[in-house]
Amino acid sequence: MDSITLSKQNRLFWLGRYSERVYTAVQILMSQMDRLLDGGEVDYPDFCHRLGIPCPYQSAEDFVCTYLFSPEDPNSVRTSADLMLGNGMVLRETISTPTLAYLQMAQTAMELAAKSASPTVELQWVLDDIMAFRGSFDDSVETESARNITKAGVSVERLSLMLRLDWQPERLEGELRKLLNRLYKTDLPTHIAAREVVAQQAMGEGAAQRQDLLESVEGLFLV
Repeated sequence: MDSITLSKQNRLFWLGRYSERVYTAVQILMSQMDRLLDGGEVDYPDFCHRLGIPCPYQSAEDFVCTYLFSPEDPNSVRTSADLMLGNGMVLRETISTPTLAYLQMAQTAMELAAKSASPTVELQWVLDDIMAFRGSFDDSVETESARNITKAGVSVERLSLMLRLDWQPERLEGELRKLLNRLYKTDLPTHIAAREVVAQQAMGEGAAQRQDLLESVEGLFLV
């Protein structure tokens, strides 16, 4: 297994986490926008509580707009997109310039969506660009460990959001198994107790409470 510096490990891992955070958050917020358009309600205080972030938003409409698009909000999807691109730029030589271009396109699509009165199309571009980034990443990054570090970051973020928001719970065990498979293909240092909790739950043998499983997933890798 090729050795990867701790700094690069950290960048690759958080590239995965931020790319998944943007992807899943855009999906969720698009469904919330549809609900608002249909005259429904959005329980944004509960959403913020589940994510463990402040709730300074004045209304559901303010929440959707600010949480999606504000570069001044440190918890916004736009901020995560900026951090995603920042990690990608530092890793340009590892992931390749064409792969980096998809991250730049996703961030540009976020900027266009922020200026649009009806941003659904531009937000779909964000999703499409991140999926294209993943395909190009798989094709361009030669080192298996590097690929799996980023994919492990994707899995950690996806599981974190699934557990916090009760998002697609039917996929939970399968995603835990993906995370373990990726873990064994990296040289990332892990927290042994957290790994045992994740492994037991992935095999259907554990009975961890949601909060304990969340803490194990988020504390699994020492990066």
